[in-house]
Amino acid sequence: MRKPRLTLLLILALLTLAVYAAFFAKLLPAPDHGGKTVTVVLKSLNVRSDYWQTMIAGAQAAAKELGAKLDVQGPLQESDADGQIRALRDAIGRRPDAIAVAPDDDPRMPVLLDDVRKAGIRLVVMDTPLTLAEPPVFVANDHLQAGRLAGDAAARAANGAPAVAVFSDAPRSSVSVKRIEGIRQSAQEHGGRVAGLYYSGDSEQLAYEFTVALLRSNPKVNVFVALNESATLGVAKAIKEAKKTDVYKLIGFESSIYEIQLLEEGTVNALLVQKPFNVGYLGVKTAAGLIDGRKADKTTLIGSTVVTKANMNDPVIQRLMFPLAVIQ
Repeated sequence: MRKPRLTLLLILALLTLAVYAAFFAKLLPAPDHGGKTVTVVLKSLNVRSDYWQTMIAGAQAAAKELGAKLDVQGPLQESDADGQIRALRDAIGRRPDAIAVAPDDDPRMPVLLDDVRKAGIRLVVMDTPLTLAEPPVFVANDHLQAGRLAGDAAARAANGAPAVAVFSDAPRSSVSVKRIEGIRQSAQEHGGRVAGLYYSGDSEQLAYEFTVALLRSNPKVNVFVALNESATLGVAKAIKEAKKTDVYKLIGFESSIYEIQLLEEGTVNALLVQKPFNVGYLGVKTAAGLIDGRKADKTTLIGSTVVTKANMNDPVIQRLMFPLAVIQ
């Protein structure tokens, strides 16, 4: 009786070892090609942010393809500049081969990015344009083009000269500055203008309150352009409550499930959908190239797409709106 019992114990032990081996194999990184280490520092790691989660997915895809070890850091909230600065300082202290960062528009950031270079770490700046004494390698969505596309969509929705109320996050946001510049250029080409700028941060409630007050004053605007998801949702709520979706047109940015629902029902007339997956992918791939000593284009800009109710069911558009579903 002892032999069968020992055999059974041996089988159980081997099965246990196999399970542990499989488990730890998943934890271990894929075999690398040269041992490259790349740290990505983003503005937010919030799992509810489709934009940043999609950028992370792009970075992970590039790291897997290249066999590089990837570390993703950043604060939970996009408005937490102090948290991002701490994450970046910690990353410099760990001395990876390269850092790809989507920096906050904070006056302390240029000095910190110079510290990355002084530490001998290759630097790639993603998403947010910053002015440095020596311009960094830059990979981002083309924010000026996105603004122009939003202005064109506003003109089409208004059936003529658009009088645009723009809802932005903050005056110092370099991303929003570029988008607003593009909107102004397009509006003027269509015989229109930017009639007002409203800064609501990342607050849906503030965007809603601004819009309610604006509608009560009988504004000389016919189109709202909201440069982020929270502003889009806040403006949409106010227009719907006032039962004026047929009077005021709304152009939004991003493609959250809530914005897509508003597009389907007609409250939102168009959405500007960017390609954060491409930014994350090319950011890490460019960083890996710098590690290998390859030259990189100083600036890589990625275009946006206008999504409307008419084209939203196109398979190509669906992949843009739901990139994480496609990746999974």
